Order: sequence, then C-alpha cells, then structure tokens
Amino acid sequence: MSRRKNRKPRFTLSQGEADRLITQVKHAVDDFYRMPAEGEKNAEFHVRSDTDGEDFTIAMYCGSINQRRHTISARITKLGIPLLRLCVNGQPHRNPDGQRVGRTHWHVYTEGLDDWVAFPAELGSDGFIDDTIELLDRFHVIRKPNFQGSML
Repeated sequence: MSRRKNRKPRFTLSQGEADRLITQVKHAVDDFYRMPAEGEKNAEFHVRSDTDGEDFTIAMYCGSINQRRHTISARITKLGIPLLRLCVNGQPHRNPDGQRVGRTHWHVYTEGLDDWVAFPAELGSDGFIDDTIELLDRFHVIRKPNFQGSML
C-alpha cells in the first residue's frame, strides 16, 4: 500500500465551515499585484472577507520550464488550511480512491481528506491571469487587484 493511501488529515475544519469560508464575499487587500515570474516561488497576495474580516492568502506559481504550467491556491492565512487550488497543465492527479484526474484540475477542501481530492477543470484558456481570475471568482473575491506582468 502506498504512503499516500495511509495519509491522515492534518486539518480539523468542518465541511460546513470550509464551505462558508469559500463562499463568503471577499476583496483584495491591495489594489495592484505583480504576477510572479517563471519559476518564482512564494508569490502571494491577500484577500479579506467582507463578512468577518478573515484573511486569506492567494499563492501562485508559474513553471520555469513550461510557463503554461501554473498553480493558484487559496488558504486561510492564520491557520494555513488550503481551501481551493487550481493546477493547470501539471501532473495528472490520483485521488485517494484511486481515480485518476487529468493534468488540469481543482482541489477543494473536503472534511477528513484536506485538499487531496481533485476534480477535472474545464477552463476557457490556460493563461495565468485568466486562471487566477477564475480561482478568485470561485473563491468569491468580488474586488480583485489589478494584475501586472512580471518585471523579472
């Protein structure tokens, strides 16, 4: 049996609370955000809930070899709990039940499984900014920053 099948969840967030956090309306803390350069790590910006002031971190990565490969994720800032992630042109994913999901997929927090389960993503493009906006729309961020291309 593989090590992945024996993983234990790290987080104890209930599904109801995760769903509430994902669907509450949010806004970007800053007006502008410089998109990360190819291969740049630790690129992120913050959004805040309009309801209760909860802070969330939007983390981004763009591949250095394949620039069409990128990942955008949303997590609770203070607890580090991942709520939503979009993987574009990455490695195929195998869910805990053995189901294989293609190279472009969503991860959504699931109680007892953290963000280990993936679902196919049907996107209109594989542009980094367009996909970032797609994640922010699904995360209910109604006021987004203005995105600027990387200077690197």
